[in-house]
Amino acid sequence: MKLAGKSAVVTGAGSGIGRGIALAFADAGTNVVVVDIEGAKAEAVAAEVAARGVRSSSFAADVRDPAAVAAMADHGWSALGRIDILCNNAGVCLTGPGFDISDTDFRWQLDVNVVGVFNGMREFGRRFREQGGPAWIVSTGSHHSIGAPTKGIAAYVASKHAVLGLSEAFRTEYGPAIGVGVLCPGIVNTSIWDAGRNRPAEYGGKVSGDPRNQQAMLDLGMNPERVGQLVAAGIENEDFYIWTHPQDLDLIEKRYAEGRDTITRQWPDGPTAEHKMTPHEV
Repeated sequence: MKLAGKSAVVTGAGSGIGRGIALAFADAGTNVVVVDIEGAKAEAVAAEVAARGVRSSSFAADVRDPAAVAAMADHGWSALGRIDILCNNAGVCLTGPGFDISDTDFRWQLDVNVVGVFNGMREFGRRFREQGGPAWIVSTGSHHSIGAPTKGIAAYVASKHAVLGLSEAFRTEYGPAIGVGVLCPGIVNTSIWDAGRNRPAEYGGKVSGDPRNQQAMLDLGMNPERVGQLVAAGIENEDFYIWTHPQDLDLIEKRYAEGRDTITRQWPDGPTAEHKMTPHEV
């Protein structure tokens, strides 16, 4: 799908990957609504977008709330006339051993990373279908969506597996008129390790991230503006998967090999009479 002349909504765009996507869209001639839970940051990025010669607007929203996502969509259509692209990018992460994760920490990460993505897919999918014409939804997963083994972020990993699953499911439901993609970034230079600064009171309030994790992101992470360029290219190429690190090919091959080897060992003769149907054949 060509980006020039289109209009997009990008969540979590006050910094990091979302900001990188918004700027890449602007460079491609796409108008952008910059959304973030921190309204001042959204306004600042919207100004950067406008300075690149396209129309922009900002909106503060908590994507956990379906009413807020509906209001975000209303604002987008009102500000830009139509919306063609949604980037579900808002996300959070807290670290710690899986057996020590509190119920509230687990729920907060899934509420933002999974429920927030679902809210966007559902709300914008309905509107894209009513609007007609081509549209595209990209949701930010992770290389953890395919099993990058990392200790201390069990809830985050679970949430990013769910983003991939939601994207695959909605891809089959939407059909060709609404394209779906999933961004699977590796380490990127963002402030996600400090996401606890925005944790609501109902989940325990603000919490500081581990500065060592943040420094590792600064030292090793890819420039988020480069990630934005990859997202723009992925949409134009109509790719489902958008990768940032080619090293992740090893993860894909390892997962495939383990699945293939266990199936062939457990069922050496292949399907039998008891295997009447497999889920993907329904």
